[in-house]
Formats: sequence, structure tokens, C-alpha cells
Amino acid sequence: MTDATDVETPDAVRLGDAGDDVSSATVVLVTSDEETRSRAMTPLSEVFGTDGVTSLDDLDALSPTPAARCLVVADNVVDDIAALVADYPETAIVVLSTDLAVEHVATALDAGAADVVPVDDSNRFARLGERVAAVVAWSELRPEATARITEELKEQAMDEAPVGITIADFSLPDRPLVYVNRAFCRTTGYTSSEALGRNCRYLQGPDTDPESVAELRRAVDAGEPTSVELLNYRRDGSEFWNRVDIAPIKNGDGEVTHYVGFQTDITARVRAEEAAERYAAAANRERERLQGLLEHIEGLLEEVTGVLVRAKSRAELERGVCERVADAPSYAYAWVGDCDLAPDTVVPKVWTDGEVSVEDVVIDRDDAADPVARAVSTRQPQSAALADERGGHPADLPFEGVVAVPLLHRETLYGVLVVYTHSASVEEHELVVLGTVGRAVGAAIDAFESRRTLLTESVVELQVVVDDPAAPLVALAVEAECSLASEGVVVRDDGTILLFVSVTPPETALDTVSIPGIEEVRRIGDTTETGVFEVVLPARSNLSLVAETGGRLTDLTVDPQDRSLTLTVTVADRSTGRALLDGLKSVSASVRVGRIRERDTPPATRRGFVADVEEVLTEKQRTALQLAHVGGFFEWPHGISGDELADAMGVSRSTFHQHLRAAEKKLVSRFHQDDS
Repeated sequence: MTDATDVETPDAVRLGDAGDDVSSATVVLVTSDEETRSRAMTPLSEVFGTDGVTSLDDLDALSPTPAARCLVVADNVVDDIAALVADYPETAIVVLSTDLAVEHVATALDAGAADVVPVDDSNRFARLGERVAAVVAWSELRPEATARITEELKEQAMDEAPVGITIADFSLPDRPLVYVNRAFCRTTGYTSSEALGRNCRYLQGPDTDPESVAELRRAVDAGEPTSVELLNYRRDGSEFWNRVDIAPIKNGDGEVTHYVGFQTDITARVRAEEAAERYAAAANRERERLQGLLEHIEGLLEEVTGVLVRAKSRAELERGVCERVADAPSYAYAWVGDCDLAPDTVVPKVWTDGEVSVEDVVIDRDDAADPVARAVSTRQPQSAALADERGGHPADLPFEGVVAVPLLHRETLYGVLVVYTHSASVEEHELVVLGTVGRAVGAAIDAFESRRTLLTESVVELQVVVDDPAAPLVALAVEAECSLASEGVVVRDDGTILLFVSVTPPETALDTVSIPGIEEVRRIGDTTETGVFEVVLPARSNLSLVAETGGRLTDLTVDPQDRSLTLTVTVADRSTGRALLDGLKSVSASVRVGRIRERDTPPATRRGFVADVEEVLTEKQRTALQLAHVGGFFEWPHGISGDELADAMGVSRSTFHQHLRAAEKKLVSRFHQDDS
């Protein structure tokens, strides 16, 4: 199928040359803005020829009765479009709009403009010539085109429609169908000869909802339109869900003579909704079964049961379990380890509050002597004396023993509960009890995950540390002897990254350093007071991988002393986080997870606002807004001038301000929830 935007303009619409005189011109372009004129002349000349387009700065230069077939007028040179249309009734008016608001476009159309073309960087403006040619052709050929819309063509269009269409005759007994299209026949299995002459109730069956049928009958009796969803039956007896939309057709006296119906097969959607409800019910039953099981467990299990029942989220559950276990007389401290996003290690995710810190604990999953690694591999509780086996457990932990309990539900491992003890050895029956705790917690986590998948949004926050001196940003900081901190990032359409960083110390001449893997470094502004630079990174860099996986960079720091890059990224889920880590490892020598946090029902207002704004901003608008922000343009006095910002973008001052104003308008519109 050919894309409509690539169809060549027919020769019949290519209008001939008309000379330079306004009185004989084919198209007159009226704009006082040189940039708009230059941009508009290119697509217009491609269709009408250079001699077929005349350019004017002002409407006063127009002849009272021009022979122009179309006036293309910028909205900033005309105050009253309706008056212009009245002055030139035989000439089509196309408005070039610099205001993209829906209300502004509607006002121009209501005033009689034949079309409104926004002045932007989209394909709409690039195809201005074709749009003007179409306006001219329609004004001349409309009667001929309208005459070709015959009754036969209308019926053919109905026959080829992708949804079922029926017409029932209300002048005949029982209001039978007198027309059905091909889609109706495909959906129901009935041929047209089998369907015609019958009331469409023959599609109903034993499980069709009588209330929905009654709603159809009520609307028909009242001569009103309505929409219902029905369980209908095909010719072979199979069921399908049918969304039926009906509307009356009246004659000149206002009497209903026919009813038109539209049938859409929504079986797949209804089945998916039913499956989701069954899955949610099964998850609730599993949770209820779990609660019943935990009521029979004494001592520690009673405390854990309370946590499982009261917890509103997975994070609350895991933290509550850690606290209850640590409060038990035999135990001293507990943490839950993540073994999903870091396949080579186990790192603490949630831990007990107190003076002891386990943030630096990293357990090698290949260390068979470590009980945590053994618990993950065997899926059974394991224990050891810390005096015999420290492994990844820091030497300053004031505990004697460690127990590792896998958090399992069926075949799924959701993590590992690590418990430090006052005693170097653990009784066998304690391992049995803790194993039961692990299975109970695993089942509860499974229920939370099931419900969250069906009912809530969530994000995973990853702190990723890249210990790679060869990483471009690390090499840049080391060579310049400064630390870097992110001030914002823009993802270009070609995949390259504009990273805005502040440096410490601020007087560092970062733009004098050349590093492979960094395309360009440029200081924002002429002074060294802010110490803000624009760094251009190529596609397939660390930051472009974040964008490709749908992640959002919330923080970035580079420490030249540690020769490491630390990224804080939010991703939609753990599988996306896993893909991001795999991608980072493909371009960096050493990548490790520093911290993992999950949030249910994240702050949707901020996420939705940012995503909504980014969606409507062009790359140049995002770049202009970010440059102005980090350069101090919005402060008073300005930290940087408009000329400097325009030079940073490589555009003229007027173009920069055009991009900045468009970005500001979109930003403010979204802030006020302006749907336009």
C-alpha cells in the first residue's frame, strides 16, 4: 500500500507558470517574515514553478482583483481572515499558522480559510505545495468529484467496510434486514441471501443477555440510537461477542423508515478481560490460602503472618519480615537480597534499621562456600558460622552466624532472606521454620506481583556503577582532573545524546580535552562561574542505551578518584532493567548494581507530565529549553545571552527564540493541562 504522503501530484494539478505580475500569478505568498518566506517558497515552487509563485510583504500590495488561484497568507500579517475571504471570494485562502493551538486553527477555518498549515518542522509544512495544489484543484473540480460519488460507489464502500453494516426496513413486518455487507457475512458465517429478509435477532442464543436485548428494543421503540455488547452466535453455533451500534434513519416527515446497524467483533477483548478477572481471582484465592496456612504457625511465624496480612506492597512486606525476624530472640539482623537484576551477585535490597550497615555487602553467586550463594542455587535454607566463612559479608559485622532462606513460590525465586544470628550454629528445626517463612513470603510476593501486574503501575530504580577507566565520561573526568554531575540530558532523533554536566572545580577547561567516544564538548556561556558544559555522545553509548530501553536517567556522577561512572535510572520493570544491564555490559568492562528500589503506583503526575511534554517537544525545542535552563538564561540578570545560546545550537538568534518560545508554550500548556 502506498503512503499517502509520498503520492506524486498528478499532472492535472501541476499549475502552469504565470509570470511575475501579481495580476497574473498562480499563487501569491504574503508574509513579512523572511525565514517563513524562504521556507515556504521551496515547497510551493516545487509544485507551481518559480514563475508561478509571487511573494509579497504586505496585503496592501495585493491587486484588488488578482488572478491568483490561491493566496497563502501568514497569520501575523492578517487581522481579519473573514474579511480577506470576503474581499477575494473567487480565490482560495490558505493560512500559514504560527500558533498551533486547536482553537486558533478552528477560528481560521470558521472564518472561511480553505486550509491551515502550521509553520513547524513537520511533514505537514514540507508538503505545503501539495496542500495548496489540492486546495486549488478542489475549488475547481469539486462539482465533478462530487458527481462521481454515486449510489453504486456508496454501496461499494459499505460492502468493503471492515465492520459489519446492516440496514433494517421498518416499513415491513418484523423489521427485516434488507442490506448486509461482506464483513457482516464474514463475522456471522451467514451468506447475504440467508441473512436478508430476517430480523437480526436470529443471531441471539441461550446465553445472550436479555437486559442488553431489552436495551436495543427500548431504543428502537423510542427511535433513538444506542450501543450494546451482546453474546451472539454464528451460523456454525460458535459464540462471539458483538458490539452493536444502531441509529435510526428518518424521512422528511421525521418518521423512522430504517435502522442502520454496525457490528464489531470484540471477542478477543472480552476474552482477555475475562482471563484477567480469572487470574486476579486466582491470585486472591492464593493469598487467602496463604493466610489460612500462616495462622497455624507459632512464634516467629505468627509475627510474619501479621506482616503478610497487613502489608500493602511488596516493599512493605519485605521490610516488615526483616524487622520481625530481627526482633526474634535467636536472631540479630536481617536483609532481603535481590538475585534477579544482578545475575552474578546477590546484593541487599531491604534491610533492618540500626547502626549496622549492609549496603556494601556483595555476595558472589559462584561462591559455593557462602550460604547465601548455596541457598540461591539449591533453593533450600543454608547456614554457616561467620568465623568460618565470611565471603562477601564485611568483617566488621558483629554477628556469629548467618542463615540464608530462599523466597520461593512454586518454581519462582523472588529473592533470599539473609538472617544474622548471635550463635555460630543454627538448629535444624530453625531451618525448617525459616524455610516455611521463605515459602510463605514467596507466595505473598507472588500475589503482590500478580495484582500489581493487573492493577497498578510500577517502576524500578537502579543505581548502576560502571568501573571502567576507558569509559568516555570517566576518561574525560580523569584527563580534565574534575568530577562531573548531570544537569540534564536530551536524546536526539538520530540516537546521539546531548548531556549537560557541571564540573568541579567550575573553572576546569573541559572543552580543551579530546577523548575517543565523545564527539564534542562545549562550554555553555563565556564565563567560568557556572562550569556547565554540553557533551555530545554518539549512539550506542551508555546513555543512549538507557534511552533505547525506555529508561529515564535521574542522576549521573563521575568520580575521577574512583575512576567510575554512577548512573541512577528508572525503568518500567525488572525485565527492562535486565536488558539495560546486559546492554551496558556489552560496551563497558565492569558494570555492577549499587542499589535497587521498587515503587508501586509511582508519582504518576510527574511521570505523566514529563512524558507528555517530551512527546510534543521536537528535538530542537528540547535542546533550546535545556540550553536556556542550564546556561542561566531564565535568571536575572541572564547568565547567558540569546546570541550565545543560538550560537551553541548553530542557528540564528530568531530561530533559537522561535524554538524556545514554542517549547515554553508547550511546557506551560501541559502544566495547565491544556489539551490543545
